[in-house]
Amino acid sequence: MKIPIQIALESAALTLGSAVLFASFFQFNGWLFADWAYRENVTWVFLPAGFRIILVLVLGLPGTLGIMLGTWYLDRELLSTGTSWLVLLNGVVSGFMPYVVMKVMGKGKSSDQLMQELTSHRLLNCTLIFSAANSVAHQLVWMLHQGSTVNILVDVWPMFMGDTLGALLMLYGLKLVLSRLHIKQV
Repeated sequence: MKIPIQIALESAALTLGSAVLFASFFQFNGWLFADWAYRENVTWVFLPAGFRIILVLVLGLPGTLGIMLGTWYLDRELLSTGTSWLVLLNGVVSGFMPYVVMKVMGKGKSSDQLMQELTSHRLLNCTLIFSAANSVAHQLVWMLHQGSTVNILVDVWPMFMGDTLGALLMLYGLKLVLSRLHIKQV
């Protein structure tokens, strides 16, 4: 039986580990697909979108909070420009959008239950719904900040495509790796 302090420490470690991994992976994606950028922080292939789904599926709330913290870290230079509300809102959208999509699609089931019932078809549906929700939510946040310079009807599509392609590459790549591993069932 785990004591509450042990559970809290494990959750904190998972959250911080998720934040470091997400921020690092975001930077790696920026380097890898620098030539495929539509605009700053929007690429036609965005692998961290798949990483978001993986973190939320595997870790649940600690993964969600880690993504949020990692996004806040990545946006830290905006804090000095008087748009700290944008940084906070962007982190919340980045972290909680995959969590909300998973909860809605899973009808409130736990991450363990979702993982056991996850088929290729459900994974594809989840990816498409997450990519659409994430793209629209981020574009709305940026529209609040940048106003008339954002054309949501145009700008949402590159982000949707980048999130979808990146998530599909990550998720089906992970599925391929896991199918190749010979894990002994206990």
